[in-house]
Amino acid sequence: MSRRAAALTVTALAAALSATVACGENAATPTSESPPPYPVPTLVGLTGRWLDTTVDGPALVVNGEAWSGTTAPADLEPIITPLFGVADSTLLRTWTTENAFPVAVAPAVDTFSSGTIRTEFKLLGGASDQNAGIIFGMQPNGEYHYLRYNTKDGNVALWKFVNGAREVIKHGDVHKQLDRTAWHELVVTINGREVSGHIAGDTTIAVRHTLDTALTGRVGIWVKRDAITAIRGFVATRAP
Repeated sequence: MSRRAAALTVTALAAALSATVACGENAATPTSESPPPYPVPTLVGLTGRWLDTTVDGPALVVNGEAWSGTTAPADLEPIITPLFGVADSTLLRTWTTENAFPVAVAPAVDTFSSGTIRTEFKLLGGASDQNAGIIFGMQPNGEYHYLRYNTKDGNVALWKFVNGAREVIKHGDVHKQLDRTAWHELVVTINGREVSGHIAGDTTIAVRHTLDTALTGRVGIWVKRDAITAIRGFVATRAP
């Protein structure tokens, strides 16, 4: 991420954190009498190359092939600090190496423990794999869990990113290739320690797992380092 891009991200993030309208369960209905003074981003890219663009309509596209592959700590620190109140040294270390992944966060959702997170995605490219994932339980030290679909395995799977490396938790049993010319929706449901995920429209492409402990943290989007993926319709809805 360039310093100019980082500065733009900080500006967008500050706007999102201070706004009254936001995404998912925190969304408010704007009125004609009091329109927001700026567009509020549903997702803000932290690492990787993210671009607000058009893919069959407004979308956020992450382009791993156009990314340098690393993020400078000096660029990441001012973006992370408003999210967590501090720029943790472990996060700055593990998110700025060549083992880190492109990540975007939903800045208006400060904590999330139980409910449903969903996003639409379109697989545009990627040298080794085409994929999209939903992050949950993101911690100030940079650890997080994510549930992803990819074409390499053709399934959904649950992973975690800990100590600067990813570890698989469980793979779904059903393997199917999704149409790369179409939009699809990935859905994750969290109920305490219980986590399940599937592709909307084909619930056989699914995975279910019981975590050791329940997670609370920020939510967002994950993709593999060289993926080109379009994202739209990200919504996080807390359980009643």
